[in-house]
Amino acid sequence: MTKIRVGTRASLLARTQTGTVLAALVAVAPELQFEEVLIQTEGDRTTTPLSQAKTPGVFVSALREKLLAGEVDMLVHSMKDLPALPFPGLVSAAIPKRENPLDVLVSRDNLPLRLLPSGAKIGTSSPRRTASILRSRPDLQVTDIRGNVDTRVAKVRSGEYDATVMAWAGLARIGRLSEIAEELSPVMFIPAPGQGALAVEIRSESAELLGLISTIDDEVTRLTTTAERSVLVGLGASCSTAIGALATLEGEQLLLTAELGDPATGAYESVSERVKINPKQIQLAEQLGLSVADKLLSGDVARKVGLI
Repeated sequence: MTKIRVGTRASLLARTQTGTVLAALVAVAPELQFEEVLIQTEGDRTTTPLSQAKTPGVFVSALREKLLAGEVDMLVHSMKDLPALPFPGLVSAAIPKRENPLDVLVSRDNLPLRLLPSGAKIGTSSPRRTASILRSRPDLQVTDIRGNVDTRVAKVRSGEYDATVMAWAGLARIGRLSEIAEELSPVMFIPAPGQGALAVEIRSESAELLGLISTIDDEVTRLTTTAERSVLVGLGASCSTAIGALATLEGEQLLLTAELGDPATGAYESVSERVKINPKQIQLAEQLGLSVADKLLSGDVARKVGLI
């Protein structure tokens, strides 16, 4: 096989994630050679809050265009950036083993959330995190924040913000775990569907490449993230929807908890279901996610946020 062209965004985190995937592939197939192709996306260019994006996939659309055009052979995505519905002509060839999916707090004085002073300015562009913050600390000032991981940490350290909420996985991948003031409980800060996981995407027609890349697929991560992302499908959720979901496989039981929040008030509803399963029963994981979404749609919060 000739050199494999890998499309990636230019940020430190994106390139580090791509490097992690490529290292895993080389470990199982040392003869492979790769070429990184840096691609700028709408999400990299815009200063508009991501929750106000008019189209889904602001971090992936440009990447997918290059893949479909044959300008690159594979893509590495943060799974939480991917729209939930399948994309025609493309397939997730591998979902490697997931990192810790939880949210963390980075604060200027390394204070935990409960000790931040009333009125402290906490930055997030996520409706889900906004709803969780207001639920936990309604006395805090929640303000939009943009930028890559390093930029957001720097805005806290400079005093522009008192704190921000981020993904543990993003900080871990660029070696910045020392910035964490507190790991946030999923009871109060349920993570985004797919948070902490990566997805390797290729053209559906690339059978030889599929065989190579699928060697680094982690079936438990594929199962759990499928259940989580099926909640998004069932809700018809957009970037402005405050939805979190976390699935765990406990023996033969897949437990899925999902939460729908109102970023204006902090109100929320949570649903948990479990099903007996084995890791190859992907369709059963999808059905579990759709069942949980259906129950969320019957609640008051779904009406308040305009899902029904």
